[in-house]
Parts: sequence; structure tokens; C-alpha cells
Amino acid sequence: MTENRVDLKRLLLMIKESKNFNANLILDEGCFLETADPKPLIKVINYLINYLNQLAKQPLEISLDLRSTDYLISLMVYTDQQELPAISDQIAVALKDYHATIDKIHEKGKYLQFKISFSK
Repeated sequence: MTENRVDLKRLLLMIKESKNFNANLILDEGCFLETADPKPLIKVINYLINYLNQLAKQPLEISLDLRSTDYLISLMVYTDQQELPAISDQIAVALKDYHATIDKIHEKGKYLQFKISFSK
């Protein structure tokens, strides 16, 4: 299978446009992934956005950062939730194909943030 160059900024904009949800975006240029199939990544991002939207009290905060060693997608929502539903174990598994890891940061009663880091 041939590798395709995926622009993460365009991908996030496409997902936002197709899902038509309320979000604040801060997206750096120049974040590209070489991948044979971006569909599992799109499913992961959609899953996380749906998960966050069910908890949202305000618009989602989505950022894409071009860093020296990696690309970072941050998905954050302000929420007053103390306890959270579990996320699928398949998320971390699917991200391995993109040389990516995910971290969940939850400050109870304040916010929930997912950070997806892609190795360059």
C-alpha cells in the first residue's frame, strides 16, 4: 500500500465542518503524517470529539501544535463532571499505527483534556 501525506490541520478542519459542532480552534501549519490509511485516525478523532461533546458545558478547545520532536493534537472541554465514562481501549491501539500516544488529563469538576502526540 502506498503512503499518503495527510495534513493534520486540514483533517481537523474537515472533521469540524462535517460534524458541525461548536469549537475554538488554534491550528499550526506544517503538521503532516505519512500513512497508508487515515480512516482509523479519523475514527479516533471523531470518537474523542463525541466523547467530549457529551460532557461539554462550553465549546471544545482544539489545538494542533508543531513542535520540534512531534505534533500534538489537544482536545479539551470544560466540564463539571467528577466521574467520567471509560474510553475504549482501542483508541491507544489504533494510534500506535500512526506512531502516536494519547494522554488523558482530568481535573475533576473543571476540565478534561486528551493529548495525542505523533512522533515525527
